[in-house]
Amino acid sequence: MNHIFALVIAVVISASVALADDVKVKAVMTTGPEDDPVTSFASDTPKLLAMFKTKGIQSGTKVRGVLIAIDVGDVAPANTKVLEKTLTLDEDTDDGDFNFSKPTNGWPVGEYRVEIYVNDQLATTVKFTIKAAKSKKESDKEKESSEE
Repeated sequence: MNHIFALVIAVVISASVALADDVKVKAVMTTGPEDDPVTSFASDTPKLLAMFKTKGIQSGTKVRGVLIAIDVGDVAPANTKVLEKTLTLDEDTDDGDFNFSKPTNGWPVGEYRVEIYVNDQLATTVKFTIKAAKSKKESDKEKESSEE
């Protein structure tokens, strides 16, 4: 009886792993659902979005987004987990997103990535950079030259 129970558990675990492997996820970084994908943001960007599409989702699938600071200098050690969010999906999506709000002092300048997991298996990674925000003086100069 114990052998049968162990066999059933092994089959269920194998099926779960197989289902997670069949899910495909494509992701891009952007500042809003209607905005173009970008790979670089200013440190004063209010919100970063990891927009994603899925194929092969089963009801109850957990999709987790993890924001990781790869290299932000002395602000944090390399590969520090900054934020993490989990969604439960019941079907495929063309407009899923993980949104990450700007910290009080702005985003630390450096390199980042968002890892997206499906049922705890890494499905995709999107890398991006945060650059120093332009000063008001620099922004005003650009505005003046574009108006001429």
